[in-house]
Amino acid sequence: MARAKKQPKPAVETVEEPTTRAEALVALGLEGKVNDDDVRTAFRTRLKAAHPDIHGGTDALLRRLILARELLMSDSKSAHEHTELLTNLNAHLDEPIRLDISLNQALNGGVALKDVPAWEVSAAHEELTSLTQMKTLKVALPAGLRNGDLLRVPTEGLRAEQVFRVHIDAPDGVRVWGDDLWMTAHIEVRIFAIGGLARIETPHGPRDVAIEKDAPRGSSLCLAGLGLPANGKQAAGNLHVRLEAMMNRVPSYRDALNEFRLKWAS
Repeated sequence: MARAKKQPKPAVETVEEPTTRAEALVALGLEGKVNDDDVRTAFRTRLKAAHPDIHGGTDALLRRLILARELLMSDSKSAHEHTELLTNLNAHLDEPIRLDISLNQALNGGVALKDVPAWEVSAAHEELTSLTQMKTLKVALPAGLRNGDLLRVPTEGLRAEQVFRVHIDAPDGVRVWGDDLWMTAHIEVRIFAIGGLARIETPHGPRDVAIEKDAPRGSSLCLAGLGLPANGKQAAGNLHVRLEAMMNRVPSYRDALNEFRLKWAS
């Protein structure tokens, strides 16, 4: 009986990893003096051909390109370790990615998480399995952000930085306009008639506001400094409150006593 011949194992392709600037230039098809834009363009041009998902690329080829990119861009990486608020967008940077934040984050700061294409922001030691793979960046948010503000986050990949454009998602009933906030508060009908203090809920927490006797429904108040807080570029904004009437409620004994004290103390 004839025996089937063993098929020879395919040769494993070995790819030299660049360790010098000259080798990195060769890997990306560059020569001479290059800037970050040249490196980005060359990397993107060769990325699809080298990626394992496409045209028979291999992990080794992809790693070679990533290492070459990092070698050539390491000297010009951003020295900032934290998020930086930009005053303008350099012409060579790509269009910023929209970053949705809550009104509370705009007022108080915090941290936002944003998924971005992994191949643009990942370092060589990070495994990439697909061109559509995403990576989550942690974006530190300073207090007092405005719509349209630009935030720069240093990265370790193709981009030395990722720039985000802020968009504030205000809750229902609140509108953000420039530095100011606009909202509607509902006040009991009897307070419009007799005047006194009314407690309203604002984005900064509850506030007591004075209502004049026989104040017209739909009138507005401006609470200075209760808009978006001050930052390095802008002063604090104001809170504009439109007053609307609501049905009277029956106050508890404690609420009635507190209201009596507030009225006579004013």
